[in-house]
Amino acid sequence: MRRLPSEGRRAARSVHVHPADGGDHEQRGRREGPTGPGDPAGRLTPQSRPVVTSLQVRGVRKHYGETHALRGLNLDALAGEVLGIAGPNGAGKSTFVRILGGEETPDAGEILLDGVPFTLADRRGSVAIVHQEPQLFPNLTVTENLLLKRGSDGPMRPRATGRERQVLSELNLQRVADRPLESCSLVVWQLTEIARALLRDARLFLFDEPNSALADEESEQLFGHILRMREQTNRIVIIVSHRLRELVHYCDRVAVVREGECGAILAGPALTEEGLARELVVGQQPGTVETGKSGAPGAQRGDEVLLRLAGWTHRRRRFQDVEVELRPGDILTVMGVEGSGARELLQSIAGLEPAHGIREVAGRRDAQAIDAFLAYVPADRRTGLFPNFSIAANLTARLGVPAVASRWGRLLKSRLYALGRQLMGQFQIRARSPGQPVGTLSGGNQQKVAVGSASAKKPRLVVIEEPTRGVDLGTKAEIYHQLRQFAREGNAVLAFCTEVPEVFDLGQRVRVMSRGHLSDPFEVASAGSVQDLAGQLAKMTGAAPKASPG
Repeated sequence: MRRLPSEGRRAARSVHVHPADGGDHEQRGRREGPTGPGDPAGRLTPQSRPVVTSLQVRGVRKHYGETHALRGLNLDALAGEVLGIAGPNGAGKSTFVRILGGEETPDAGEILLDGVPFTLADRRGSVAIVHQEPQLFPNLTVTENLLLKRGSDGPMRPRATGRERQVLSELNLQRVADRPLESCSLVVWQLTEIARALLRDARLFLFDEPNSALADEESEQLFGHILRMREQTNRIVIIVSHRLRELVHYCDRVAVVREGECGAILAGPALTEEGLARELVVGQQPGTVETGKSGAPGAQRGDEVLLRLAGWTHRRRRFQDVEVELRPGDILTVMGVEGSGARELLQSIAGLEPAHGIREVAGRRDAQAIDAFLAYVPADRRTGLFPNFSIAANLTARLGVPAVASRWGRLLKSRLYALGRQLMGQFQIRARSPGQPVGTLSGGNQQKVAVGSASAKKPRLVVIEEPTRGVDLGTKAEIYHQLRQFAREGNAVLAFCTEVPEVFDLGQRVRVMSRGHLSDPFEVASAGSVQDLAGQLAKMTGAAPKASPG
């Protein structure tokens, strides 16, 4: 990828800072970059600030019940630069995007545009958001989706103007301009969302993981548009992304959001992939129980192959030529940003994504046998549980005759609830009774139900996406323990993880998926800390295709 044309200018105002807390911008306890100019919170000083559109976010707080999504966020953004925002899952990035876009109101704090309050109504009219999940109308054509807010001067349907045709051409959408979106690929959806944003007369452009589904060439086209937008002094451009490489290559500054606060601003020489990776895990500690650095304690790695992939390739080339072997006692974690192919790899193993090549589970290739030996747990609990059913029903949902039903198909409720109570104790699910609706549980307990349901069918292989997504530290430790216990009993675990501390806590080995290729395995035990592992994974992101299975 290309470096920013203004790299020399970016280096001249290098900043690497750590605000002590969200609302205090004094210098105590903060580090600065090599040149250390300006305000310690990463804000540009009046002397260095050109006369352009500027956004100031001061002490913004937002909570949902007992969850504090933003804890006094402070941030500045200027036209004439691209500001990147990075942070681990649950850090408050999505909440910040919704607030800036006028979709949410903050509980406290203020947002200013050129020193004037940027009201909710102003934000709704002046902020264009390119969402990670496109918000479009599938029954309309690509062009019609661009014309929705323009209206018509008469009874006829509005037609595309020269400007709209130009944007369609620049994004290579002219060939599908008259096709309904529902018949187009996800890439076309994403590009259409981007086209709508480019056509708006907006002051602030927010790109929320905009290229998660785009190919390299399409991503370069998108960032070409972003770089051109940067040169306009009345437009502010902010990119929220997990892709460290793009943040480093295309952003002038990157703000790292941690636990609802701006934890660091990186710019100039301090802005590197390794530097960002280390900042993203500051304050995140491994679990309090035995870690996965040495694997599942007590597990013996057997000779039996529980999962073998050879030449495994996605039908739409999301990943290709994947080679994997897992044996009893193995816990392999796979990391990769959205669009890398990592998530699709796990889903294809479970039979939910189309792929071809060799897939063997416990020596069997037929789908029925694979279903018997494999249990899949999705990232979204809502798709893996039945919220209106009881805890017991969810825990035993994958079972049948004779566990919870007679050979005539009659549900044996007493047996179902007895087994549900047993599994509740085994997986430390905190609830009043097995009959309590699973939808009334906390997110952490719901996740334990999802893991318990998968384990209840006694598979040989568990394939799980984001095992501890959105759960507290205590629950994370309990889930890690259960997965390690499963591997210790002569089984194997394949997990897709998005957070470095999770890899450190859970995995024996980790492989990184980048642009559809899987790296060689890295032994987690060789990393002395979460920070060391983060730096190693950042280097692996650009690794060549794997040389050996693992």
